[in-house]
Amino acid sequence: MEKNPPPVSRRAAVRPWLICLTALAAVWWACVAVSDYFTAVAGGPVRSAEDFRKRDIATRQAGDRTVRALRPGAGKPEWARADDGSTSCVDDLGFDDGDVTRKQPGYVWRLSYSGKDAYMTDLGKLREAWEDRGLKVQDLPPPEQLNPARPLPDWPGIRTTDEHGVAIRMNLNRYTGEPNVTTDGGCVRYDRAAKVTARTREGAAGGHTAKEGRVVYRDGTEVTIGAVQPFTPTPEMLPPSTPTPAHAYRVTVTVTNKSGAALELRRYETGAWARTNPDLTELSAYTTGFDTTSPTRVAPGETTHFEFAYAAQEKPPHLDFAFGPGDLHTPYTWRLAVR
Repeated sequence: MEKNPPPVSRRAAVRPWLICLTALAAVWWACVAVSDYFTAVAGGPVRSAEDFRKRDIATRQAGDRTVRALRPGAGKPEWARADDGSTSCVDDLGFDDGDVTRKQPGYVWRLSYSGKDAYMTDLGKLREAWEDRGLKVQDLPPPEQLNPARPLPDWPGIRTTDEHGVAIRMNLNRYTGEPNVTTDGGCVRYDRAAKVTARTREGAAGGHTAKEGRVVYRDGTEVTIGAVQPFTPTPEMLPPSTPTPAHAYRVTVTVTNKSGAALELRRYETGAWARTNPDLTELSAYTTGFDTTSPTRVAPGETTHFEFAYAAQEKPPHLDFAFGPGDLHTPYTWRLAVR
């Protein structure tokens, strides 16, 4: 007489499944860990140029807020200058390619004090303001005396990290001994092709022919282009051996910075061009508004103007003009009516 096999307990039946699931979880965790490791080694995830712009603005605004918390006259938000950033924010291992690059947004505000007492009073006010916001404040020692022949003031400093992860400090410059507020947004890898896009596009920038138009970008930057103006170019404006054109036009571009950080505009990065017909020629000698030796900086709240000129032997029905306010912003095509 055959005996029935002993019943299998539920624990014994479930055990192989538990072992399999545990093994799969371990493999998944290992893959995630390896992926995170290589991402960290590469310098962090690749973000968009728009994300970098937001980080730059947050870094500038963190310092503006800090300077405003000090006594009147100690510093002004408009005294900010861009810091070159850490030398560690470079692609030593060759992970970045194509449009991927990296940059470390940072700013410095020079401060002015009559003496240590005034400085220490503001340092105490700033400490209290940071603590009221729930930020952790760390003390910084006075600068190291690098040159005994030129001793630096023995004033301490403080530092913190704000709600957005921006590092802020108030202390003395280690080389000059001047009091400063500095902000550091950290090293950011970003794709230059994923630029800041428009929130609104109006008139000639909206896909149809119009006399003028306006683009408002998501960071608050505004670009307006006025009506095309006919004019008569001088011989100096024309390329060598170019006959006097039958038609010539001026285009005025206005850039207003309503964002929280400066814009840097270079002639070759604006994307300004026109392509109404094959005979159209840009009169580059006429172009105005750009600094010839360094980027044209437009500080927050400021407005600047650029003028471009084009010539043609035959009158075009319209002028297709593209413009982007710097390397981080998307250039859009404007279809401007020609009178």
